Amino acid sequence: MITINFTRKSSMLVSFHVDGHAEYFDAEEKVNIYDDVVCGCVSNLAQVTILGALEVLKLKATYVAEEGNIGLDLSNLSDIEIDKAQVLLETMLLGLQNLEISYRKYIKVLVEEVQ
Repeated sequence: MITINFTRKSSMLVSFHVDGHAEYFDAEEKVNIYDDVVCGCVSNLAQVTILGALEVLKLKATYVAEEGNIGLDLSNLSDIEIDKAQVLLETMLLGLQNLEISYRKYIKVLVEEVQ
């Protein structure tokens, strides 16, 4: 299962972390197709969000992008910089929550409020 943890602070998303693999299996084809379906979608959303933050917004954020481990952390940035990234992060969250509706067995999206 893929777990995506978002962190929200003072109503703004400040980080996300993607962990795991979907292990989506097509019984008819007897093949594991998770890379093409759920993992591919999640990975793409996460990596595009990171690219948007780093390359478009030019934020100096901490990130990781490895197989089964993708994350972005804006918590050390200023409130102004974090605010700039909200459209990206909220859109990513919405996309993943929508994907979770269809693939609930393979993906879990969590949002934690911190102080």
